[in-house]
Amino acid sequence: MRSRAAARALSRLAPAAAAEVIADAVELALGGDVTAVAAIGQALLDPRGSLAYEHVAAIYAAASERGLPEVTALLVAPGPRRAFAEPLDKADPKLAHLTLGQKKALARVHRDPDLLARLAAEGDPTVVRELLRNPLLTESFAVRIAARRPCRPETLRALHAERRWRTRPAVAVAIARNPHVEPELALKILPMLPAPEVAEIAQDATVHAVVRALAVRLLLVRRGLARRPPPGPGDG
Repeated sequence: MRSRAAARALSRLAPAAAAEVIADAVELALGGDVTAVAAIGQALLDPRGSLAYEHVAAIYAAASERGLPEVTALLVAPGPRRAFAEPLDKADPKLAHLTLGQKKALARVHRDPDLLARLAAEGDPTVVRELLRNPLLTESFAVRIAARRPCRPETLRALHAERRWRTRPAVAVAIARNPHVEPELALKILPMLPAPEVAEIAQDATVHAVVRALAVRLLLVRRGLARRPPPGPGDG
Protein backbone atom coordinates (compact mmCIF):
# COMPACT_ATOMS: atom_id res chain seq x y z
CA MET A 1 0.00 0.00 0.00
CA ARG A 2 2.81 2.42 0.90
CA SER A 3 4.69 1.60 -2.30
CA ARG A 4 1.61 2.31 -4.42
CA ALA A 5 1.09 5.61 -2.60
CA ALA A 6 4.75 6.50 -3.17
CA ALA A 7 4.44 5.70 -6.88
CA ARG A 8 1.37 7.90 -7.21
CA ALA A 9 3.03 10.76 -5.34
CA LEU A 10 6.21 10.64 -7.44
CA SER A 11 4.24 10.40 -10.68
CA ARG A 12 2.44 13.65 -9.84
CA LEU A 13 5.62 15.61 -9.13
CA ALA A 14 7.82 17.40 -11.61
CA PRO A 15 11.06 15.42 -12.16
CA ALA A 16 13.24 17.89 -10.20
CA ALA A 17 10.81 17.88 -7.27
CA ALA A 18 10.62 14.08 -7.34
CA ALA A 19 14.42 13.87 -7.26
CA GLU A 20 14.47 16.10 -4.18
CA VAL A 21 11.81 13.98 -2.48
CA ILE A 22 13.85 10.82 -3.07
CA ALA A 23 16.97 12.58 -1.75
CA ASP A 24 15.01 13.57 1.37
CA ALA A 25 13.90 9.94 1.81
CA VAL A 26 17.49 8.71 1.59
CA GLU A 27 18.55 11.34 4.15
CA LEU A 28 15.80 10.20 6.51
CA ALA A 29 16.91 6.59 6.05
CA LEU A 30 20.48 7.48 6.99
CA GLY A 31 19.04 8.98 10.16
CA GLY A 32 17.20 5.76 10.98
CA ASP A 33 13.75 6.34 9.46
CA VAL A 34 13.58 3.92 6.51
CA THR A 35 9.81 4.06 5.92
CA ALA A 36 9.86 6.50 3.00
CA VAL A 37 12.87 5.08 1.18
CA ALA A 38 11.51 1.55 1.57
CA ALA A 39 8.20 2.58 -0.01
CA ILE A 40 9.97 4.40 -2.84
CA GLY A 41 12.27 1.45 -3.44
CA GLN A 42 9.35 -0.94 -3.70
CA ALA A 43 7.54 1.47 -6.03
CA LEU A 44 10.56 1.58 -8.34
CA LEU A 45 10.84 -2.22 -8.32
CA ASP A 46 7.17 -2.89 -9.05
CA PRO A 47 6.79 -3.61 -12.80
CA ARG A 48 3.03 -3.07 -12.50
CA GLY A 49 3.36 0.24 -10.70
CA SER A 50 2.14 3.61 -11.91
CA LEU A 51 5.62 5.08 -12.47
CA ALA A 52 6.13 5.36 -16.22
CA TYR A 53 9.59 4.68 -17.60
CA GLU A 54 9.72 8.12 -19.19
CA HIS A 55 9.02 9.79 -15.85
CA VAL A 56 11.68 7.74 -14.07
CA ALA A 57 14.15 8.66 -16.82
CA ALA A 58 13.28 12.33 -16.34
CA ILE A 59 13.81 12.02 -12.57
CA TYR A 60 17.19 10.41 -13.26
CA ALA A 61 18.17 13.30 -15.56
CA ALA A 62 17.06 15.86 -12.97
CA ALA A 63 18.96 14.11 -10.16
CA SER A 64 22.06 13.87 -12.33
CA GLU A 65 21.87 17.57 -13.16
CA ARG A 66 21.40 18.42 -9.47
CA GLY A 67 24.39 16.29 -8.43
CA LEU A 68 22.44 13.70 -6.42
CA PRO A 69 24.27 10.37 -7.00
CA GLU A 70 22.39 8.73 -4.12
CA VAL A 71 19.21 9.34 -6.15
CA THR A 72 20.51 8.39 -9.60
CA ALA A 73 21.86 5.13 -8.14
CA LEU A 74 18.34 4.14 -7.11
CA LEU A 75 17.10 4.58 -10.67
CA VAL A 76 19.62 2.48 -12.63
CA ALA A 77 19.25 -1.20 -13.54
CA PRO A 78 22.57 -2.75 -14.66
CA GLY A 79 23.05 -6.51 -14.83
CA PRO A 80 24.25 -8.62 -11.86
CA ARG A 81 27.96 -8.77 -10.96
CA ARG A 82 27.93 -12.47 -11.85
CA ALA A 83 25.59 -14.02 -14.39
CA PHE A 84 23.68 -17.03 -13.07
CA ALA A 85 24.55 -20.38 -14.65
CA GLU A 86 22.74 -23.62 -13.90
CA PRO A 87 24.94 -25.84 -11.67
CA LEU A 88 26.13 -29.00 -13.38
CA ASP A 89 24.96 -31.04 -10.39
CA LYS A 90 21.52 -29.42 -10.26
CA ALA A 91 19.48 -32.62 -10.08
CA ASP A 92 18.64 -33.73 -6.53
CA PRO A 93 17.83 -37.46 -6.48
CA LYS A 94 15.41 -37.00 -3.57
CA LEU A 95 13.39 -34.40 -5.50
CA ALA A 96 13.71 -35.66 -9.07
CA HIS A 97 10.46 -37.65 -8.93
CA LEU A 98 8.38 -34.71 -7.69
CA THR A 99 6.36 -32.41 -9.94
CA LEU A 100 6.61 -28.64 -9.63
CA GLY A 101 3.18 -28.58 -7.98
CA GLN A 102 4.24 -31.18 -5.41
CA LYS A 103 7.40 -29.22 -4.60
CA LYS A 104 5.39 -26.02 -4.09
CA ALA A 105 2.95 -27.83 -1.80
CA LEU A 106 5.80 -29.27 0.29
CA ALA A 107 7.52 -25.89 0.48
CA ARG A 108 4.37 -24.30 1.93
CA VAL A 109 3.80 -26.63 4.87
CA HIS A 110 6.59 -29.18 5.35
CA ARG A 111 8.49 -29.29 8.64
CA ASP A 112 11.57 -31.31 7.62
CA PRO A 113 14.52 -28.86 7.54
CA ASP A 114 16.53 -31.17 5.27
CA LEU A 115 13.76 -31.26 2.67
CA LEU A 116 13.24 -27.51 2.89
CA ALA A 117 16.99 -26.99 2.41
CA ARG A 118 16.92 -29.19 -0.68
CA LEU A 119 13.98 -27.28 -2.12
CA ALA A 120 15.76 -23.99 -1.46
CA ALA A 121 18.98 -25.30 -3.02
CA GLU A 122 17.19 -26.10 -6.27
CA GLY A 123 16.36 -22.42 -6.42
CA ASP A 124 13.22 -22.48 -8.53
CA PRO A 125 11.72 -19.03 -7.83
CA THR A 126 8.13 -20.31 -7.80
CA VAL A 127 9.04 -22.93 -5.19
CA VAL A 128 11.12 -20.46 -3.16
CA ARG A 129 8.18 -18.04 -3.05
CA GLU A 130 6.07 -20.75 -1.39
CA LEU A 131 8.93 -21.71 0.90
CA LEU A 132 9.30 -18.15 2.12
CA ARG A 133 5.67 -18.18 3.26
CA ASN A 134 6.16 -21.32 5.34
CA PRO A 135 5.46 -20.20 8.95
CA LEU A 136 8.16 -22.57 10.19
CA LEU A 137 10.91 -20.89 8.16
CA THR A 138 13.51 -19.21 10.39
CA GLU A 139 15.55 -16.07 9.80
CA SER A 140 18.78 -18.08 9.68
CA PHE A 141 17.29 -20.24 6.95
CA ALA A 142 16.23 -17.16 4.97
CA VAL A 143 19.79 -15.82 5.29
CA ARG A 144 21.12 -19.12 3.91
CA ILE A 145 18.86 -18.74 0.87
CA ALA A 146 19.96 -15.13 0.37
CA ALA A 147 23.67 -15.98 0.68
CA ARG A 148 23.61 -19.02 -1.60
CA ARG A 149 25.97 -18.88 -4.57
CA PRO A 150 25.16 -19.42 -7.35
CA CYS A 151 21.67 -18.06 -6.86
CA ARG A 152 19.03 -17.06 -9.37
CA PRO A 153 18.41 -13.28 -9.36
CA GLU A 154 14.68 -14.09 -9.42
CA THR A 155 15.07 -16.03 -6.16
CA LEU A 156 16.70 -13.05 -4.45
CA ARG A 157 13.98 -10.76 -5.76
CA ALA A 158 11.31 -13.18 -4.47
CA LEU A 159 12.99 -13.15 -1.05
CA HIS A 160 13.00 -9.36 -0.95
CA ALA A 161 9.36 -9.25 -2.07
CA GLU A 162 8.30 -10.88 1.21
CA ARG A 163 7.98 -8.09 3.78
CA ARG A 164 8.50 -10.62 6.56
CA TRP A 165 12.09 -11.09 5.37
CA ARG A 166 13.17 -7.87 3.64
CA THR A 167 12.76 -6.01 6.97
CA ARG A 168 15.29 -8.32 8.66
CA PRO A 169 18.74 -6.64 8.46
CA ALA A 170 20.64 -9.94 8.23
CA VAL A 171 18.54 -11.07 5.28
CA ALA A 172 18.78 -7.68 3.55
CA VAL A 173 22.58 -7.64 3.94
CA ALA A 174 22.89 -11.16 2.52
CA ILE A 175 20.79 -10.18 -0.50
CA ALA A 176 22.77 -6.97 -1.13
CA ARG A 177 26.12 -8.80 -0.90
CA ASN A 178 25.20 -11.67 -3.18
CA PRO A 179 27.08 -11.18 -6.49
CA HIS A 180 24.10 -12.65 -8.37
CA VAL A 181 21.67 -9.97 -7.13
CA GLU A 182 20.38 -7.40 -9.58
CA PRO A 183 22.08 -4.09 -8.68
CA GLU A 184 18.66 -2.47 -9.16
CA LEU A 185 17.56 -4.37 -6.05
CA ALA A 186 20.77 -4.05 -4.02
CA LEU A 187 20.87 -0.29 -4.56
CA LYS A 188 17.42 0.09 -3.02
CA ILE A 189 18.43 -1.95 0.02
CA LEU A 190 21.61 -0.01 0.82
CA PRO A 191 20.06 3.17 2.32
CA MET A 192 18.17 1.04 4.85
CA LEU A 193 21.24 -0.78 6.19
CA PRO A 194 23.21 0.17 9.32
CA ALA A 195 26.50 2.00 8.71
CA PRO A 196 28.80 -0.96 9.61
CA GLU A 197 27.15 -3.17 6.98
CA VAL A 198 27.31 -0.38 4.39
CA ALA A 199 31.03 0.04 5.16
CA GLU A 200 31.62 -3.67 4.57
CA ILE A 201 29.77 -3.55 1.26
CA ALA A 202 31.83 -0.52 0.20
CA GLN A 203 34.94 -2.72 0.46
CA ASP A 204 33.47 -5.96 -0.90
CA ALA A 205 34.98 -6.67 -4.32
CA THR A 206 32.41 -9.39 -5.02
CA VAL A 207 29.52 -6.92 -5.30
CA HIS A 208 28.77 -4.75 -8.34
CA ALA A 209 30.90 -1.60 -8.73
CA VAL A 210 27.83 0.65 -8.81
CA VAL A 211 26.66 -0.84 -5.50
CA ARG A 212 30.04 -0.20 -3.90
CA ALA A 213 30.02 3.35 -5.23
CA LEU A 214 26.65 4.08 -3.63
CA ALA A 215 27.85 2.52 -0.36
CA VAL A 216 30.83 4.90 -0.36
CA ARG A 217 28.57 7.87 -1.10
CA LEU A 218 26.19 6.97 1.72
CA LEU A 219 29.07 6.67 4.17
CA LEU A 220 30.32 10.11 3.17
CA VAL A 221 26.85 11.59 3.62
CA ARG A 222 26.53 9.96 7.05
CA ARG A 223 29.86 11.47 8.09
CA GLY A 224 28.97 14.91 6.79
CA LEU A 225 31.71 14.77 4.13
CA ALA A 226 29.28 14.94 1.22
CA ARG A 227 26.42 17.38 1.15
CA ARG A 228 23.46 17.96 -1.11
CA PRO A 229 23.77 21.05 -3.33
CA PRO A 230 21.47 23.98 -2.54
CA PRO A 231 18.23 24.14 -4.54
CA GLY A 232 18.58 25.61 -8.00
CA PRO A 233 16.61 28.68 -9.10
CA GLY A 234 14.05 26.53 -10.89
CA ASP A 235 13.48 24.03 -8.07
CA GLY A 236 10.94 26.11 -6.18
